[in-house]
Amino acid sequence: MLPRAWFALVLLACGGAPPPTTPTPTVVPVEQPPVSAAAAQAALTEQYDVGKALYVSKKCASCHGDHGEGNPKNPPVIGAAALPAKAPVGAKLRASVTFATAKDVLAFVRAKMPLKEPNTLTDEEAAAVTSWMLSESKIDFAVKLDATTAGSIKLR
Repeated sequence: MLPRAWFALVLLACGGAPPPTTPTPTVVPVEQPPVSAAAAQAALTEQYDVGKALYVSKKCASCHGDHGEGNPKNPPVIGAAALPAKAPVGAKLRASVTFATAKDVLAFVRAKMPLKEPNTLTDEEAAAVTSWMLSESKIDFAVKLDATTAGSIKLR
């Protein structure tokens, strides 16, 4: 049997040495600076304005009224009677859908609206329209609405 030193020497001579290892760099997460209250308010205001314009351009008003007040065939989307937690009796589109947070409303708007062209709004468009409806319904929130923030916004 060959001594270990001899074996190591043969490996080195034949190019069998393991490749040198390089240390794995350490990744240090960088914290994002907090968004100032003014910047958050500006983003929310911009989203509100976009949502209001989309409500008209996507023809939401043709079903829900110019001011989101609804009508005998379509529910209100703005005001005290808008977006109840439980779907109204006889609601077909919203059957078994509960609105507890803005996330619930956002998901519904994204998937089901506009009625004749469901699932055609982008995530940003659905968030903007939802933000506008909630703001007009006096639901208080201070951050731009998106899939990340919507779950923390309670409707009641």
